[in-house]
Amino acid sequence: MRYRSGDSDQGRIGRRLSSGERERADVPRRARRTADTRGDACATRLTESLDDAVLALDAQPAGFEDAARKAEHVEELRRILGILLDVLADWEMLADREARGP
Repeated sequence: MRYRSGDSDQGRIGRRLSSGERERADVPRRARRTADTRGDACATRLTESLDDAVLALDAQPAGFEDAARKAEHVEELRRILGILLDVLADWEMLADREARGP
C-alpha cells in the first residue's frame, strides 16, 4: 500500500514536482510580488523540505507496512504533526493580521 501525500488534484502546481521544477513554475508569480525577505526564504525552505520528504517517502520501495516499530513511528509522526499544526496556526494568525492591515 502506498500513501499519497494528500494531493488528489494532480493539476495543482507545486505538488509532485522537484524543488527545481517548483522554482521554475513559481517564476511568473514571483515577478508580480515584492522581493522576498529572509523570512520568505526560511518559510520556503520549510515547506519545500516537507514536500521533498513526503515525495521521498512515496518513492521508497518498502513502505510503512514493512516497519518493525509502527507504534513508535506513529507517535513520532503525531509529535511532529502537533508542532506543524502549531506553526500553521501561528502563520495563519500572522497572515490574517497582515491582511487586515494596521
